[in-house]
Amino acid sequence: MANARAQRQVGYSIVTVALPLGDITSNQMRDLTEVCRRFIKDTVRTTVEQNMALRWVRNGDLPALYQALKAIDLVEPWAGTIVDVTACPGTDTCKLGVSSSRGLAGELRERLAGKSASLDEAVRDLRIKVSGCFNSCGQHHIADIGFYGISRKVGNYMVPHFQVVLGGQEAENAGAYGLPVLGVPSKAIPAVVDCLTDVYMNGRQAGERFQAFIRRLGKLEVKKLLDPFTAVPPYAQDPAFYTDWGDVREYSKSDIGMGECAGEVVSLAEFGLKDAERVLFEAQLRLDAGDYEKAGGDAFDAMVRAAQGLVKSEFPDVSANPDEVAREFRTRFVESKRFSDPFAGDKFAHYFFNAKDQPVRQWNAETSRQRIQEAQLFIEAAHNCNAQLTPAL
Repeated sequence: MANARAQRQVGYSIVTVALPLGDITSNQMRDLTEVCRRFIKDTVRTTVEQNMALRWVRNGDLPALYQALKAIDLVEPWAGTIVDVTACPGTDTCKLGVSSSRGLAGELRERLAGKSASLDEAVRDLRIKVSGCFNSCGQHHIADIGFYGISRKVGNYMVPHFQVVLGGQEAENAGAYGLPVLGVPSKAIPAVVDCLTDVYMNGRQAGERFQAFIRRLGKLEVKKLLDPFTAVPPYAQDPAFYTDWGDVREYSKSDIGMGECAGEVVSLAEFGLKDAERVLFEAQLRLDAGDYEKAGGDAFDAMVRAAQGLVKSEFPDVSANPDEVAREFRTRFVESKRFSDPFAGDKFAHYFFNAKDQPVRQWNAETSRQRIQEAQLFIEAAHNCNAQLTPAL
């Protein structure tokens, strides 16, 4: 059986029943219950990858177990491989979902299954995890290749995106978290996966794991590699980019029609947010280089630029002084509740205020990484706030 592996106890195996996207019908569940009673009684568990693990299977029972699972259509062969993409419910049922994590995961699974036989063994062992928002219910932060849902305003339209997170480590009790690299339109993510797996397969050293390969390549080179996938074509050229996976409707629209001018105006807020993302990426590079104090300083600077961008949408002459930016930002956006998240409240705004008012006493890898992660969440919240300033089509 493709999904069987030896148990520590001699003579027994663990068999993983792969459930695409974690789905199983009620009839299959009843039938699986009977299969478990027949072969293993109650030693069955769910897994973090949304599968079922059947433990204490006698090796002599493996052929009969396979036939029993085949009869109820539960012999999907790719458990624990790159094809076995994990995803949270995302926009299907979750109020916090920003982008369609299940839709993207289903698309990736179908594409990867079609070519899995030709993939290098190291690529087949990679893990892909997708979350519909930053909350990481899909565990994107510990995946080799992770994605979490975000949105971006392009001209007068909202476009579903995913933040690319690379270099997480599921082994050793989630031994390392990945860091966001950049945001990519949802419809370009399959091409990103193809690019990353091809580069890894062709460029890795003997025995080199994906995390080590990404570290050796460096975030700057990774960003250069993925930058071409960040472009969003004009709506008239490719409207598919303005819909999410599994949904034929436009990602977001209102009753406002298009103007006669064909040009797209980039607001002061958008300039500020793009600048903030640039500085935050520089902070990540400094973190990798071990320059922790400057990395933390750049992360705070990125928050200042994001807040300043929002303020400029109403007060174009605001200076870059952090005290003035914080004062205007608090008055115009926090106290008015326009920056508040429906579930997190003012949590992300306080990341900015705390970074300004409570200097870090000792910069190290952990404090620097935390500041960068807080800046990332603050900038995402600023993007969401900006999307509400003017209605999108």
